[in-house]
Amino acid sequence: MMLIRRYILPILLGLGLSGAVMADELLIIVARNVSENYLPKKKIANIFLREQLINHQGERWIPVNLEPDNPVRIAFSEYFFDKRPEEMDNFWNIKYFQGIRPPYVVKSQQSMLRFVASTPNAIGYVLPCYVDEHVKVVFKVKIKKPKGFSDLCNDK
Repeated sequence: MMLIRRYILPILLGLGLSGAVMADELLIIVARNVSENYLPKKKIANIFLREQLINHQGERWIPVNLEPDNPVRIAFSEYFFDKRPEEMDNFWNIKYFQGIRPPYVVKSQQSMLRFVASTPNAIGYVLPCYVDEHVKVVFKVKIKKPKGFSDLCNDK
């Protein structure tokens, strides 16, 4: 069973990830040094909630968010947490007093891509039109397109 989970499942999922991408997808990306080829939804959520701080290599995850009013961030939050970013304020206030800070925030998907590509153990998310060879896709999300979503690839 471990063999299937560790080796075969990522290969099969990787085949799906390398296929054609659609405009209504959101891709979870990691730095090239991250050994995982696939991360399950729950693990991604825990990384961004700062409930899983260390990866299986013993190194600290570095999650990165877009600004709270960014439609891509809103889609990410609604998919992984069933909440809009502003609905997470109380959660982060509690975490802050426990000494845990929220993920870094960058202004654009282009900044997200550059940060994740150049920062070991970073994890973030972008639309398919931003992905390049400097990052690795570990999860693909089908999302509902918010208003103006299709124009977000025009700011490259």
